[in-house]
Amino acid sequence: MNETKFCINCGKEIPANATFCSFCGADQKTAATAETQTDGNTTTGKQPTPPEHDNMWTALKLGMKQTFTWSQRITRPQYWWLYLDLMLIALILTFTLGLKVYSFPAFAAHVNVLQAVLLLIYSALMCWISVMQFTAGARRLHDSNRSAHYLWFSLIPIVGPILIIVFMCQRSKPAGKRFDRIASQPKPWTHKWWTWCLLVLFTLLYAGSVNMVERDNAMDSALTTTSNSDSTSDSDDSYTDSDSYDDSDSDSTDTDSDTDSESDSSSDTDSITVGDDDIDISDQKTYNTSYSDSSWTGSTFKIDKVTVYKTDGAYTIGSGSDKRDFNGVVKVHMSIHAGRDISAYPTQAKLSTNDGQQVDADMDSDDFDGDLNSGTDTDGNLYFELSKLSSVKDITSIRLKWDASYDTDDYDDDNDFKAYDATLNLN
Repeated sequence: MNETKFCINCGKEIPANATFCSFCGADQKTAATAETQTDGNTTTGKQPTPPEHDNMWTALKLGMKQTFTWSQRITRPQYWWLYLDLMLIALILTFTLGLKVYSFPAFAAHVNVLQAVLLLIYSALMCWISVMQFTAGARRLHDSNRSAHYLWFSLIPIVGPILIIVFMCQRSKPAGKRFDRIASQPKPWTHKWWTWCLLVLFTLLYAGSVNMVERDNAMDSALTTTSNSDSTSDSDDSYTDSDSYDDSDSDSTDTDSDTDSESDSSSDTDSITVGDDDIDISDQKTYNTSYSDSSWTGSTFKIDKVTVYKTDGAYTIGSGSDKRDFNGVVKVHMSIHAGRDISAYPTQAKLSTNDGQQVDADMDSDDFDGDLNSGTDTDGNLYFELSKLSSVKDITSIRLKWDASYDTDDYDDDNDFKAYDATLNLN
C-alpha cells in the first residue's frame, strides 16, 4: 500500500513523496522540514514528551506554555481540561479580586492607589487567561483540520457560539497535521517582547473599560441615592412635620376677613407647592398691601399681597454648605409694568424681617422677571424661607430689596440702574 500524507495548505491526502500538492499546488517542503525538526528534537530529548494521561494540571501547563501559540494543535481532552481550568480560575479571580475591583472606581476625582493596583492585577490575569483560551480554541480547530478563521462564527448571535462548540467537540483528524509549523529556533513566549506588549495593551484597555463602567455606575448610584434620600425626606416630612408653598393653591386658600386687610386661617391639611415640593402648613396669615413705585423710567412695581406661612414642622433646603432648615415661608405677590425695555430681577431679591432674619428669594419662585419689553405687564409670587418662626404673628414688617436696569449707549445716563428698597408694615 502506498504511503500518504496530507497537504500543508488544503489538507487533502497526497502521496508521501510528493513535493507539491496535486490539488492546490502548495509546496510540501515545509512539512518535511517540520517533521525532520520534530523527529530530531524528540530523539535528542529537546521536545517534551506529551503526557500519557491528560488532566487538569497537564492541560494547564500546556496552555500556559502555548499562550501565544497559533500554528499547532491541541487534542480534544487537553482543550476541555484547559477550559475547565480557566473557568475555575476566572471564578476565583472574580470572587477574590473582582468584587473588590467592581466596588468603586480606582480612577475618579482622586486616585485610590490600592484600588488601582488591584484593578491592574485583576485585569492582567483576566487578559492572560482570555488570550490562553482564545489561542487554545484556534489550536483545537487546527486539530479538527479547520482554520482558526472559524472563530469568526462566534460573532454570529446564538448560532455562532453553538457552531464553535460543535467544532471544538470534533475528533482529531490526521489532516490537521498541516498546521504544525515549528520554528527553527523556537522561543518561549515569555522571551518575546511583542507578547508582553500585547498583554500590557490588553490589560490597560480592560482596566480602563472596567474603571469607566464602575465610575458611571458610582455616579448613577450617587445621583439615585441623593434623589431617593431627598424625596424620602421630603415625603416623610410632608406626612409628619413638613411644609410646602404653592403659587396658585395658596392664593385660593388665602381669604380677606376684615376691613384692615388682614386675615387669619389655619388648617392641618392645607399645603402649598413650590417647584416639585409639597409642604404642609399649620398656620397662615395674609396681608393686603398697597406698595407701588413708578419713579423710574415710567415702570411700575406693585406689591399687593404678603402671606406668612408657619410650616407643620421643619424642612431642609439646599445642599453642602448652603444646607439649612426652615419652618416658615413668606410669599410676596408682585406685579410689574415696564415703561420701557428693562431688565428686572425681583426673583433675586433679599428679604429682611423685623426679628432680624435675612434670606434670599427661593430659586423656585415664579418666573415672571428678567428682560421685559416696553408695555409688558407681568406678575408672580416670590418665596422666602425663614429659619425661625414661632408664630405667623411674629412677622410684623418686612424689607425687600431688588435691582432693575436698562441698556443705554449714553455713558452720562446715571438713571440706567435702579436699586429698589421697599419696607412693608404688616398690620
